[in-house]
Amino acid sequence: MKKLIASIIALTLAVAPLTTASAHPGRTDANGGHTCRTNCEQWGLEYGEYHYHNGGSSSSSSSSSTPKPAPKPAATKPDAKPTVKKLPGTLKVKVSAVVDGDTFKAVINGKEETIRLIGVDTPETVHPSKPVQPYGPEASAYTKKRLTGQTVTLEFDVQQRDKYGRLLAYVWLGNAKKAKVEMLNQTLVKEGYAQVLTIPPNVRYTDSFVKLQKQARDNKKGLWGKKG
Repeated sequence: MKKLIASIIALTLAVAPLTTASAHPGRTDANGGHTCRTNCEQWGLEYGEYHYHNGGSSSSSSSSSTPKPAPKPAATKPDAKPTVKKLPGTLKVKVSAVVDGDTFKAVINGKEETIRLIGVDTPETVHPSKPVQPYGPEASAYTKKRLTGQTVTLEFDVQQRDKYGRLLAYVWLGNAKKAKVEMLNQTLVKEGYAQVLTIPPNVRYTDSFVKLQKQARDNKKGLWGKKG
C-alpha cells in the first residue's frame, strides 16, 4: 500500500509542471505567449494576465502586450563638406602678387586667393611640367606691369571657381563707375599676349574675345608675329 501511495505522489509531482507549462487552447504570438481572456481560473491565471506557453515567465498586468524591440540608434549623417561662400558679382581687390600672364593673387576676406583670368590663355612660364613657351615671358612681364600694387575690380561669371579652387574673373582696371575702364582680359588678347580660351559656362565676353584675337592675328601682334 505504501508503495502504491508513493507511486501516486510521484506521478502527481511529475504531471504538475507539465500542466503549468502546457498551453490551454488559444493562439500564441511570436514570443510563444498571449493574454488570458477566458476560463483563466481553470489554469490558475488571472484575467488579462500575459503568460507564455513554453515555460516563459508571465506578467499579471492587464495592459501588457508583446514586448517591442529596442529602437535602433539614429543614423548619423556624414560630416558635411565646408561650404564655400559665394562672392558678389563684382568685387574690388588689391593685387598682392602676379604669378604669370593670366594669373595673380589678392587677399579676399583675410585669405590670399589665386585669380585666373576668364576666357584667355597666355603662354606658360611657371607650369610644373611644361617648358617656358614662346612669348610667355613677355606676357608675364606685361601683366606684372599692369597689375603689381594695383586695386582692381573682379567681375565673376556663372562659375566662380575652377576645379583647382582658383577664382575665375574678368579683371577691370580703373574706376568701374566711369565710362573709361579697361578689361585686362580683352587687352591681353588685343595686344597678342593671350589666345582665346573658352570654357563654358563662363562665356559672357566670348564674342568680343574672338573678334579681338582675329585683329591681333591679322596684324601679327605679339605671339602671332612669332608664328609662321
